[in-house]
Amino acid sequence: MTMSEYRPKHLVDFHTHAFPEKVAQKAVAALGAQYGVSPVAKPTLAGLLATMDDAGVDLSVVAPVATRPDQVRSINEWAVQTNAERVVCFGALHPDLPDLSAEVDRVADSGLKGVKVQPNFQEFVPDDRRMWPAYQAAEGRLIVLFHSGQEIAPLDHVYAQPAALAKVKDMFPGLTMVVAHLGGYLMWEEVRRHLLGRDLYFDSSYCPREKLDDETMLDLIRSHGARRVVFATDFPWGAAARDLARLGSLPLSEGEKEAIAWQNSRDLLGLSLS
Repeated sequence: MTMSEYRPKHLVDFHTHAFPEKVAQKAVAALGAQYGVSPVAKPTLAGLLATMDDAGVDLSVVAPVATRPDQVRSINEWAVQTNAERVVCFGALHPDLPDLSAEVDRVADSGLKGVKVQPNFQEFVPDDRRMWPAYQAAEGRLIVLFHSGQEIAPLDHVYAQPAALAKVKDMFPGLTMVVAHLGGYLMWEEVRRHLLGRDLYFDSSYCPREKLDDETMLDLIRSHGARRVVFATDFPWGAAARDLARLGSLPLSEGEKEAIAWQNSRDLLGLSLS
């Protein structure tokens, strides 16, 4: 077997997006126009599951984003209904939602394992005081998955700064944080300065070679620690088969690759994979 044909014992994709069938086409058209890229498949549960089957993905985390506070409750209800054997759906939060701690309680009590926040789309810095009640309520109870860094189509102002995420960890040391895009898309030096080696996880979603070369990617993984990195694609913008081939091509040990591919996600999510 060549490195590009690497097949882990299991595979968990920690960062994907899927929408209800009735809104999927509109959502992906808007995002595709904004990003200037095309999705790899239709971002519905059926589309996600088809790509999972093709790539041998055992389980995916679906991470919805609420762009308005009035969307939070309906998104979280959808997430509860969407959870399935091969899909772990996170909930959503928004900094302008009244009584955030109560919503965190509802999310945790409903059985969801985490929430996704997107500071660039929701226009808040991660250490914004409005979010403190949510972080405090989530400590020891929920995973918080953060977008970090630039967007596929660069923004003039980036809210999701690695330095602000480091402050969140300082203020809420018990918070289980997963920081997307290896700590900060297109902000690798800031990631090195503020996040490397911290007690938080990076996901590997959407770090294409033309934006992050293999040498830098390997150095970030090794410097942070393979036991704190989870495989992820950002479906429908990333493809599991392609990203798995890249993981296999990196000169990591078999143990490091298995940790990234599924073991770290298993431990974070409390899965029964063995």
